[in-house]
Amino acid sequence: MSYSNSTFTVEITGVPTVVFQTKRHREADEVCRSWAQQHWEQLTTKGRHGGLELPPIVRVRLAQAGEKIAHELAVKGTEHHEGVKVVYLVDMTARPWARTIAR
Repeated sequence: MSYSNSTFTVEITGVPTVVFQTKRHREADEVCRSWAQQHWEQLTTKGRHGGLELPPIVRVRLAQAGEKIAHELAVKGTEHHEGVKVVYLVDMTARPWARTIAR
C-alpha cells in the first residue's frame, strides 16, 4: 500500500521552527531527532539562566495550514536533510528566533 506524504513541523521549545514532509510519523520522528542533533549548537540556550546550558524541548507534530503553505511555496530558507526538503520557518541566526510566517 502506498501512502502520500504528510507535512510535519518541528517545534523547538514551543516555536515552530522547520517543516518537512514524510510518509509516516515514525519517519518524521527520525528526521526530527537527526536534524536536532545536527543543529544542537544553535538550539541550546546559553547564559540566560545563570550561565547554565539548558536543552531545548524538541517535538514533531502535524503541520498547520500556514506551515503547509510555507513548505509548498519555499524557495529560500531550505536545506536537504537525509534526502528530505526541510524548510525553515524562523531565522536561526537571530536570538530569540524571529518568526517568518504567520500562524
